[in-house]
Amino acid sequence: MDQAAEIELVRSIVAKHFAVSDVKISQDAVQVFITPDLSRLDAEFESLRKEMSAKGYIPILERKKGQYNEWEFLVAVIRKPALGPGRNWINITLLILTLATTIFAGAVLWASYENSATLFTVDNLVFGTLFFAVPLMTILGVHELAHYLTSKRYGIDASLPYFIPSIPPLGTFGAFISIREPMPNKKALIDIGMAGPLAGILVSIPIAILGLILNAQGPVNINAPTGGSVLVNFPFFYDLLAYLVPQPAGLVAFHPLAFAAWVGFFVTAINLLPAGQLDGGHVARGLLGDGAKYLSLVVVAILIFLGVFYGYIGWLFFAFLIIFIGMRHPAPLNDVTRLDRRRIAVGVLGLVLLVGTFVPVPLEQVPVTYTFQTSLEGSNQTVVAAGVQAYFNMTINNTGTVGNQVRTNVVNTPAGMNALLYPSNGTSANATNTLMVNVPYDRSARITLLVVVSNLTAPGVKVFQLESHSNDTSASRQFTVTIT
Repeated sequence: MDQAAEIELVRSIVAKHFAVSDVKISQDAVQVFITPDLSRLDAEFESLRKEMSAKGYIPILERKKGQYNEWEFLVAVIRKPALGPGRNWINITLLILTLATTIFAGAVLWASYENSATLFTVDNLVFGTLFFAVPLMTILGVHELAHYLTSKRYGIDASLPYFIPSIPPLGTFGAFISIREPMPNKKALIDIGMAGPLAGILVSIPIAILGLILNAQGPVNINAPTGGSVLVNFPFFYDLLAYLVPQPAGLVAFHPLAFAAWVGFFVTAINLLPAGQLDGGHVARGLLGDGAKYLSLVVVAILIFLGVFYGYIGWLFFAFLIIFIGMRHPAPLNDVTRLDRRRIAVGVLGLVLLVGTFVPVPLEQVPVTYTFQTSLEGSNQTVVAAGVQAYFNMTINNTGTVGNQVRTNVVNTPAGMNALLYPSNGTSANATNTLMVNVPYDRSARITLLVVVSNLTAPGVKVFQLESHSNDTSASRQFTVTIT
């Protein structure tokens, strides 16, 4: 087709839907000036877009000030770029890899939950798959399927989901679909952007409730997590569910099914960040227009702040990802028609979901600390006669986050006397000047100070000093023996 015939074809297609007033040719587009019926502008342009798409063209609706400061409407038509064939083998390969990594992550989580010393057992693999890999992949799959089906409803070419494998504890970085042509209008931006998070959260909620029920029946071991373990912080909506399904105090092990649902909430929060081309970025662009780019800057700044000052480096990764993909969202083909109230309400719902699923520090590792405190049992003073032994008892309380080894020794023993240490549950037969005591996590140990007073010891006040040390803490205690 020669140029003149192609221009006439474009003009004739546009003329089926709008009254055409002029046609101009730019370097890369045919500009068809129209006089639209504003009440039917949105519907007619959508019909035009579908007809143009079938013939290999993309129309872009624009509005600008004319020569006499009046609003002019035009349809800029460009050729649709050629798209290569879909490569479904990539989607299938990534799906298989992500299934493998989530099953592996599930086995690790189940082994930790059951306190199993062996990782690759049949039970760990089966229950890790059942309670983590399957529910998590279901949440992610439903999320992306909702995007895909909504895109198809608008007649937009979209790929099947690309799953992203990762290492434990998550086993995946989520999934995404590739939308291979421009968004048609603001309504499509909001509908497609919100479809995934809404579908994902609706699947996550019943999984979370069932997971919390199982969680409440799990092992209650200690009142605080040990060093090196990972704390899972709940967002507001998950806290509400935990309020409906009360959790016992001191519950340490987090059931893998409850964690899978937590990941669903976490993924919802990340996707709803109103930045770039994330789901929340689609919604923000639909609601705010080109002003959404400033919101992207704010979101990236907040993520960097949380990553630097709150210590969760995952936010730095997501900030970089938003910058890499692009903080400015492309405009839809119809960026002119105003939104209806229903789409505005859906956009507000997205903000509510973001606030309810976002947590500044999602995961944090409990630091390994070797701290302790000492306390006396009874008085640190006693009165004895020469030739009589004196006893003092002291408790070492482990206040760190792991098991601790505390070394205690006697310093500056007075002349004519001897001071020995031994565990209080033992005997003085193996008493020594320096005592090493293993104090389990969240427990305590009792030691006894035995003061041997010689018959030749002169009367007076004698002071003994005990010093205790671990990797992180030192403490000292004084004991006074008055010889009569």
